[in-house]
Amino acid sequence: MAGLAALALSFSLTVQAAQAPQPVLQRGYDAGVSGATLTETTLNTTNVAVGTFGLVFMLPVDDAIFAQPLYVPNVAIPNQGTHNVVYVATMSDSLYAFDADAGGAPLWSVNFASLVDATPVPIADFVFNNNKNIVGNLGILSTPVIDPSTHVMYLVACTLENNTMAYRLHAVDITTGTEPYGPGVLISATFGKSTTFDARYLTQRASLVVSGNQVIFAFGAVESEYSGEYIGWVMAYDKQTLQQSGAFATIPTASGGGGGVWQSGRPPVVDSAGHVYVFVGNGYGCCGYDGAKNFSESVLKLDPANALKLLNWFTPDNWNTLDMNDQDISSSGPLLIPGTNPPLIAGGGKAGYLYVLDTTDLGKFNSTDSQIVQEEYIAVSGFRGGPVYWQRSAANGGPLLYNWGVGDFVKAYAFSGAQFAATPASEGSVSPVWPGGILTLSANGAAHGSGVLWATVATITGAQNDPPVPGELHAFDAEDLSQELWNSGMTSGDEFGNYAKFVPPLVANGKVYVATWSDQLAVYGLLKQSTTTGIASSVNPSTYGQSVTLTATVTSSSGTPTGKVTFMMNGSSMGTATLTGGVATLTKTFQGVATKSITAVYAGNTSFSGSTSSVLSQVVNPAATKVALNSSQNPATVGQPVTLTATVSSSSGAPTGKVTFMNGTSALGTAALTGGVATLTKTFQGTATKSITAVYPGSTDFSGSTSAVLTQVVNPAPP
Repeated sequence: MAGLAALALSFSLTVQAAQAPQPVLQRGYDAGVSGATLTETTLNTTNVAVGTFGLVFMLPVDDAIFAQPLYVPNVAIPNQGTHNVVYVATMSDSLYAFDADAGGAPLWSVNFASLVDATPVPIADFVFNNNKNIVGNLGILSTPVIDPSTHVMYLVACTLENNTMAYRLHAVDITTGTEPYGPGVLISATFGKSTTFDARYLTQRASLVVSGNQVIFAFGAVESEYSGEYIGWVMAYDKQTLQQSGAFATIPTASGGGGGVWQSGRPPVVDSAGHVYVFVGNGYGCCGYDGAKNFSESVLKLDPANALKLLNWFTPDNWNTLDMNDQDISSSGPLLIPGTNPPLIAGGGKAGYLYVLDTTDLGKFNSTDSQIVQEEYIAVSGFRGGPVYWQRSAANGGPLLYNWGVGDFVKAYAFSGAQFAATPASEGSVSPVWPGGILTLSANGAAHGSGVLWATVATITGAQNDPPVPGELHAFDAEDLSQELWNSGMTSGDEFGNYAKFVPPLVANGKVYVATWSDQLAVYGLLKQSTTTGIASSVNPSTYGQSVTLTATVTSSSGTPTGKVTFMMNGSSMGTATLTGGVATLTKTFQGVATKSITAVYAGNTSFSGSTSSVLSQVVNPAATKVALNSSQNPATVGQPVTLTATVSSSSGAPTGKVTFMNGTSALGTAALTGGVATLTKTFQGTATKSITAVYPGSTDFSGSTSAVLTQVVNPAPP
């Protein structure tokens, strides 16, 4: 295993526990650019719905976002603790690190134009024929890539330096935003004897990838396509030295030029050997393809470890027709189909044909196209965002490939292991608007009911040549695309603003991050559902010292809340208990006779809002007591000292206070209780039978009580 696939595996093993959030280190999620995350355990076809899912917060930035956000969990930010972080690059050459769960102010941000005393490029100054494919600034257009082994992100920023367009490769520490390998490297290249990289005519839209020790990226035309000026490029740079290790010009000698590698922002595919695959756009004039130096309308297999040596390629038999009609296959990019042997790639371009190719032998050019594993017309008016793929076993329904082409509806195609079905397994009905839907799939493995297909779309025409235009986020049941689960236009307040062209949503750890052309990142997730908390007492009124169990029950119409409940008495915490099945209990022995004002406070969690119960008035009465009375001498004689002992007892502890000893209605004396015992020594005069009682009047916490009558016999003294 090579490249980012190996790095992502290393990151997962060293930084994360099972079921922990998974990082998203490049556009398309993985080196095969499947466009799918299969570790999404929170969002599913049940809870992605109106009322339970929606916009949770916005993250403001300084310009439009054309790069897919990236996500890394458990990042230690110096002096700010550990965060799950979402990284956002903008067209003003800025990079932001935000807390992905809570939002708020950036953890850090950096502007790469200012670092080199430059500005973003005002694109209107460099376009042709007033083209408006992009308006405003040209800054960081492509999606960066992160190397988790070093916590370094690589990005390409376009800057205006001395009134000249320039591109620089930057390596950025994702914990601080600093550049550990020095300032950004100015990108330049030559190919052959006379072909020179000219930044003024190029844009770097195809996203970056890592293959082994190399960072790979590519260039296509700046704005409007035209002949004679631009040439497409693929480049490789050493990821530590930032020195160029390879450069490949796609059409270096053809008279018309062209051959851009733009792929609607999709990155190259990296296979298990580290080889990369790109789709090349149309050439101009007669000779965009010659199979020797010029490779318009081709799929290229390049070796980054060997200076981007061309290893193989595929060119369709109608390449010249595609060239002449601007039907370049680089309007999208390749996808490596997982689990195939030999490994297959799939993808298509503006002509709408899906090509399935054998990566071990792409077949070069063949006038009969017999080298193609499968060619299927599935995208009306062409591919843009390109396909995404859900890898499932046959027992779980089998693999599905999804595409939402220009002027078409979203569709899913079953894969047999060798070929895709010619007709869709399911399709949606949302009206198509250029450029169709830019897709992401999320699922919990192959589990039924977990697959959600997400799409960003423009809602009106104009995204192609008169942007910006409003956009929407849509969610479909990935097993049945006729079932739209939710979209951001269903509920007022869920709108994200203007559509960011060709940028797929990022799904990570229960949230969906949507790039916009409204200077903000929109973050969607499960809405906190309302709860009701009730409280009850096992004994009310209770007595001093008696054990009482308080029970809090937290309910919601949207499921069973989890988390913790804090029991509060007169504004102070009595203790915290964990909910089990929506119920939390706390057993308390109340001290002090009074009426206690008690509430149960549910703090809430990511899915449920907090709530507080009504006040429970817990009445605490004095504890009951019993008085036992004993005499040290009974019968006694006249003049003989007798000690009377009163023992006051209670199940709630040892009463305190005083006891009065009575003879009938007359007090004999009073004694203080010590450990619940009071004594009085008395010498009785006169022979008689005394009716003695011990009277405990009670205290703050204990009720009063009187002993049974002790009949004290007093006999005459002996002669």
